[in-house]
Amino acid sequence: MHRLLVVGALIILAGFALIVAGSSGEEGVPAGGVVFIGPFPIAFGSGPGGGYLALASVVIGGIMVALLLLWGWRLTRTKDA
Repeated sequence: MHRLLVVGALIILAGFALIVAGSSGEEGVPAGGVVFIGPFPIAFGSGPGGGYLALASVVIGGIMVALLLLWGWRLTRTKDA
């Protein structure tokens, strides 16, 4: 369990490092994303086409949540049988 915690923390730190390295490039590059706080999505986008990136992030996030719920429902259903 301790090993998984360390690996997860290292992956998060590597992700932050990649974001910082990627943001120091050109200006005017479109960016977008979504942050889920509980059931509430907060979408953001900037630059030309940033709105489309934010919309794509919301759609992909919704699909991921739906798959997670479906997976959990399937696991609970197979345990009862």
